[in-house]
Amino acid sequence: MFRKPFSYTQYGKTFKGPEMIRKSLNYSGIDKEYSLILRTAVEHLRTVGYDLKINNGKKKLRPGTLKGFVPDIRASNDSDVILVDIACDTPDIRKWRRFAYTDGVRLWIIAPWSSVDSVKTCVEAFSIPAEVYSCNGTMKLKRVL
Repeated sequence: MFRKPFSYTQYGKTFKGPEMIRKSLNYSGIDKEYSLILRTAVEHLRTVGYDLKINNGKKKLRPGTLKGFVPDIRASNDSDVILVDIACDTPDIRKWRRFAYTDGVRLWIIAPWSSVDSVKTCVEAFSIPAEVYSCNGTMKLKRVL
């Protein structure tokens, strides 16, 4: 018998099984690039020893909002907290400024190799205290700024 991959609750659809990671019907190259960068950042931060909360659409697991915005990854350790924003499309400077000027928080901005120069220029022009990393698809992060 056919079983539906989701069930309806009072809060909307709840996905079960492998369908929990939702992909849109127009799954484009930007989404593939985003998921590769997200996977790279998660592996890098886990090997260093951080506890992670990832914004992947699940309410229970995603990080809380910070001044109205949700970071892509929130990594916490005994000594510090890192907020990670993945910049695959247009840079959101307002979001970066709010994350960067929060006490006790470091901001990492990870951009694909093709757009890392524009992100670096924005960070320098608006004097945002952030660390800029690039990911070129080889599952390694390289610090740019």
